[in-house]
Amino acid sequence: MKSAHWNYGVRTKGPLITAPLLFFSALALIALGLSAWRLFGGLAFTGMNDDFAIGVWKTFNVMTLTALGSSALAAGLSTWIFNQRQLHVVMRTALTSSILFYGTGMFALGFDVGRPWNFYHVILPWHWNLHSALLEVSVCMTAYVALFLLYENLPTVLPSRWFARIKPLYPYMVAAAFLLPAMHQSSLGSLMVIAGTKVHPLWQTQMLPAFYLIQAIVCGFASLILILMIACLAFQRPLDVPILATLARFMAWGSLVFVVLRYADVVIRGEMRAAFTDGWYAVLFQGETLFVLIPALVLLSARRRSIPRVLFVAAAATAIGGLVYRFAPTTLAFRYGRASIYFPSIGELLMCVGYISLAIALFILAVRRFAILPDVCPTEVQHVEANHH
Repeated sequence: MKSAHWNYGVRTKGPLITAPLLFFSALALIALGLSAWRLFGGLAFTGMNDDFAIGVWKTFNVMTLTALGSSALAAGLSTWIFNQRQLHVVMRTALTSSILFYGTGMFALGFDVGRPWNFYHVILPWHWNLHSALLEVSVCMTAYVALFLLYENLPTVLPSRWFARIKPLYPYMVAAAFLLPAMHQSSLGSLMVIAGTKVHPLWQTQMLPAFYLIQAIVCGFASLILILMIACLAFQRPLDVPILATLARFMAWGSLVFVVLRYADVVIRGEMRAAFTDGWYAVLFQGETLFVLIPALVLLSARRRSIPRVLFVAAAATAIGGLVYRFAPTTLAFRYGRASIYFPSIGELLMCVGYISLAIALFILAVRRFAILPDVCPTEVQHVEANHH
């Protein structure tokens, strides 16, 4: 694939309706149909039971889609906090993917709670259950998507003269866009802390809020790298390897911080032996850790970070490891007092795939309609084409 220096986004050329769009839209429609069945027909088509009362699509929507949607948080931290101003060129891609993954997850959550017509209570403080561990998650996620992510995406869809009227709010909205995802990502970890002994000791720790937040940021970097590379391949755009390498460097160091803290936590709590001897749980623990650690060690090399294939594989492995970690306490490492087995039905798996497909289909439409993907600098076009030929 060609390499060049990216500039700010530009709308892609080509037909709006394509085969990939139709394919992902079909999967999304299947998920919506199954969601309606679940809403009006009950849980008969699922693999749930009295012990496993939380279906895989619930934990998938909340734990996984929000992690994949943390690319705006990750890119924002590296751009504004660590002063990597060259990453401004990928902010529109990060913001668009974030609002789509978060929005899709919250839309699915409306079916999951069983009474979506009562969802409006989240904006009425006098109806809040102050004893619920999910209160902060529901309030923060709703505000983050409906207010702050939506505001940050307005420059993409509004004429500049219209956005200029509300631009003075930008510093405050960006600050809140850092605070709210940090709050609800850590609160998802707190939710599993109160599960107590039902979560296996290798995952059950008071550090879960911090680990969930760190892993969300790491997954955000991985998700952004994958989206940029796949989109450039699909829409025939050159890669800006230095930009991707910068994102990969932050992803690698975040992964190393996570692995070091997690092993230190296991050692301090006296559970290190279980990490090697406790059967399936030991395999799961070491496997998800290696999926994060090995790519991080590979990407410490500047030379390897300049190889697109290495970047792609490392980002994919990191995303898999991070998502498995966030998924494990709710399902894979969630235990009951008696032996019980839960495996999602075909319908549940199709719902998970379908909601991801819904986000992808909407992303394709957004890229076709608005200037979201980074483009080649005008001065680079002739140089790139000359090298290519």
